[in-house]
Amino acid sequence: MRRHRRLVVSERVIPFLAAFVGLLALAGAVIVDLDGNQRAEQMSQELARLQLSLEQLAQRLESAATPADDGLAEGLLALQDRMNTLEQEWARRPPLAASPGAVREVPAAAAIDPSLPTTDCIPAGTRFMAMNGESYPICQSPVVVRVEAVTGDSVVVDGTGTIAETTSAVLAGSDCTLMVFSAEIEGFAEMRVNCP
Repeated sequence: MRRHRRLVVSERVIPFLAAFVGLLALAGAVIVDLDGNQRAEQMSQELARLQLSLEQLAQRLESAATPADDGLAEGLLALQDRMNTLEQEWARRPPLAASPGAVREVPAAAAIDPSLPTTDCIPAGTRFMAMNGESYPICQSPVVVRVEAVTGDSVVVDGTGTIAETTSAVLAGSDCTLMVFSAEIEGFAEMRVNCP
């Protein structure tokens, strides 16, 4: 009888345990379904917000793309018409008569002195680079620039002395001026000689 009782109790308990496990599974399915519905609702709300933002952005871009009629285009067209009219009037005007004192004589080209250098020399008015201990004859002039030393901010020229950067000096024995544009401590200087 005891054995029979044990069977009866186990037969009664097993269906309750099965029902309990089934209820737990059902509760888990309901929780998963509710969580899925909640996530779907959040996603749909987020999509609705994004769509609204895109529509507002499209409206802003559309309003920005439409130019405001502030009269600028008409003003530019009027200015273009005035310029065309002025150009046509300028083309139709008679040539200006020369005033009596306006005609100047062009001086004849000076003859080249064969005793002055014309090759292997620096043309007057031309910038050139100079180095320590070098001599630079100036074309069609008796002037020869002899550079004795180049420091970080000045050049020492034979017969003239020290000439600082961005200054000029008259070369000894001539009416030519030497302008020093820059002087580098490495021994290079940028200069120009002008002769009248």
